[in-house]
Amino acid sequence: HTHHVVFCLQKDIFCRIGRTIQDIAVMTATELIHLSYDGNFQLETDAKVILCKVIQSNQDEPLPSDDVNDTTTLRVELQLDRTSMHPQGGGQPTDLGVIKSNIENDGAYTANIDKVTIDRASGIATHSGSVALSSSSDNNVATNELFPPNSSVKVTVDSANRQLLSECHTAGHVVDAAMARCDKLLPPTKGYHFLDGPYVEYKGSIDIKDREEFLSRLKEAYQQLINEDIHTQIQTLPVDEAEELCNRLAQNFNMKDFTSPSEENHPSVRVVTVAGWNCPCGGTHVKSTGVLKERGWGVKGLRCKKGVVRVRYGPSEKE
Repeated sequence: HTHHVVFCLQKDIFCRIGRTIQDIAVMTATELIHLSYDGNFQLETDAKVILCKVIQSNQDEPLPSDDVNDTTTLRVELQLDRTSMHPQGGGQPTDLGVIKSNIENDGAYTANIDKVTIDRASGIATHSGSVALSSSSDNNVATNELFPPNSSVKVTVDSANRQLLSECHTAGHVVDAAMARCDKLLPPTKGYHFLDGPYVEYKGSIDIKDREEFLSRLKEAYQQLINEDIHTQIQTLPVDEAEELCNRLAQNFNMKDFTSPSEENHPSVRVVTVAGWNCPCGGTHVKSTGVLKERGWGVKGLRCKKGVVRVRYGPSEKE
């Protein structure tokens, strides 16, 4: 799947900072906590600041302020040595959350993070968000005092949002397993695990006279898999092992699409097993298919067009 992009991280990279060749510095890829099984469920982590940048669209314009509360809001970008937040990608939206200085005095600041992205070439994650400065003394703070390099911060993921996104991603993988249970092993080409209308696409077709009956079987298989409460597994494997595991029934995945160029000596792939179906994936997931029962996740519809089969899915409250 496109939604099964794996964030395979580099250990050490050279990254150019600033505009001159003299500004080249050694940096490491961001450690993504969620990639391990335990980390997938870890919503908090302590981290060190690598870089904090204040973003202004126009240096000559004053920053927006709230006259009633006398506050100023700064847009910031933060790079950390590690994070528990899932960066947007692989068909899954960004996590939301906060990054707070680990300082007990008045020098502590909190950034409300609304977007996390990752540069796949370097493996560096960037957390974008806002910091509210609530006093006149705060308004004069130097930008490098907000989150100084090497300072300690706590990263906290919005748990309700993460739960929804993890359910949505796992529910998409259950579509794969249900397709397999219905003996329809089509190569997956795209997954959209956003809450505004999630779907999974496959290369192939289903004869028009068979579609209604197949959709009925697919819905039934999907619910069976949820009722069986099958536990999710997450493991990072050498490419050859991942190849054997994920393509044992059909040649659906090219493992080279899920490795990093920096790992050419020892390439590995993160494999997620949902409802017994193995797949290379970099997203977050729930502990078992049974978790999907509460919101009534299920298959919603089927469309076949120009050699693409699209299966729509979603929770019961979103018909």
